[in-house]
Amino acid sequence: MKYAFTHILTLIFICTFCLSSCQKDFDMIPSTVYKGDMPKNVQLLDHTSKTLTIAWDFIPEATSYTVQILATPDDEMPLYTYTTTHEDYYEFSNLSSRTSYYARVRANFPYSSVSDWVYVKKDDQIGKMIPLYGLVNNNFEIPYIKIIDSSASTLTFEWSFTGFEDTDNETGDTYALQLFKDAEGKELFISWDEVSGLFAPSTASTSKPLRFTFSGLQPSKDYFLKVKNITKNMESSIRKVSTVNALAAAVSAPTKSGDIILSQDFSKFIHGGDIFHKAAGYTVSTAAGRAALKPASGANPVDEELGQGLCDLNTEFNVFDGGNVTRSYTEALGMGDWGKQGNTSTRPGYIKIGGSKGLAALYSPILSTLPGNSSITIKFKAGVYKEGEISSADNIFVQAVEGAKFSSKGAILNPNDVTILQSIAVNIVEAKDQFKEYTVTLNNVSKVARIAFSSDPTQISANKTRFLLDDIIMVIK
Repeated sequence: MKYAFTHILTLIFICTFCLSSCQKDFDMIPSTVYKGDMPKNVQLLDHTSKTLTIAWDFIPEATSYTVQILATPDDEMPLYTYTTTHEDYYEFSNLSSRTSYYARVRANFPYSSVSDWVYVKKDDQIGKMIPLYGLVNNNFEIPYIKIIDSSASTLTFEWSFTGFEDTDNETGDTYALQLFKDAEGKELFISWDEVSGLFAPSTASTSKPLRFTFSGLQPSKDYFLKVKNITKNMESSIRKVSTVNALAAAVSAPTKSGDIILSQDFSKFIHGGDIFHKAAGYTVSTAAGRAALKPASGANPVDEELGQGLCDLNTEFNVFDGGNVTRSYTEALGMGDWGKQGNTSTRPGYIKIGGSKGLAALYSPILSTLPGNSSITIKFKAGVYKEGEISSADNIFVQAVEGAKFSSKGAILNPNDVTILQSIAVNIVEAKDQFKEYTVTLNNVSKVARIAFSSDPTQISANKTRFLLDDIIMVIK
């Protein structure tokens, strides 16, 4: 019995030791010896609408690799995990096509050693991946909305379902564009529903993107934008967008340096396609509609009597004469005292000057408020007119002129009798795809003079006579 009792104690001791040892092995923390030996070139190798393929470079000492897909970068529990010993990539399949995922890889080494995790990155940040679109920016949403430009009276934006990649092939979808007065999207300002075809790829060397310019807006005002894809029954979140301040107005009796004698931001130009920003716009096709100068508002505002509707980026209307332009339309645009030579056409929030191999000029009103012969500083924004990638302007001229006479609509009657008192050439070649601001000073300008913005006559044969103009302001120097 004594022997048996001693034997039992020995067995209990051995079992206790073994249990202690086993528990210690179970809780063993992986070694950090290889912590810094992380896989390099961890990347999204390929994707489809349902798959993400993650790849990395081999490490000679590694025995295997663990690759994970996570719902957020900080998740402790991955959505999917796979460990591979022979491949330097892995394809995760049966994923949701428009769900965001994140991926990371680590190397595994002998004796339970592991490296730190390495994430797939984009621009040095942990990258968001969506199977249908691949690796996208972290602020990517579907559809993604990008504000292209804003003025005192216009908002131009672009939207995309592919992150603005060349693979965007969804331009055949139908959309609804909505602009609200409130962040909750309850007070509709204007909407265009079932917009399709207008944004399909054009026959030009570059396709027309999904862009639109809202015109006839109020300055310094917040609006709230939403885009719906009717075809796919999807919509964006509401995005706040704001117009900028209006130009300062001219003073009634300028007398000192800094006084404004004239300003024009073309904010009443609410019609025409936006060729500068490659965006569709709002149009009124009838003379009666243009004379009313009624901005579009409400849901899908197509008025047959006024001829309201949408137009592509190539549509434009002569400001002064031609077609069904009326004097009342020109005056409603705020151009009643201005004049022109050649083609001067309305675009949303700016003016286009010049035609194909045709010289043109825009003449300001007579500077009758000047206190006498004065030096004036003229600030303006200019843009190069382009069709596709072909530019149509290098230089323009800012001139002080006298003697110009115009018809009741504002078309010049005596171009050969105009006296050019001063002329300054301005090179605008850098103003491609965005307006640039320029400043010139003219001296000894009389109160019977006008300021003209003209094409370069030496460039007629080269077809570089078209340019865009905005935000003119003239002050006494």
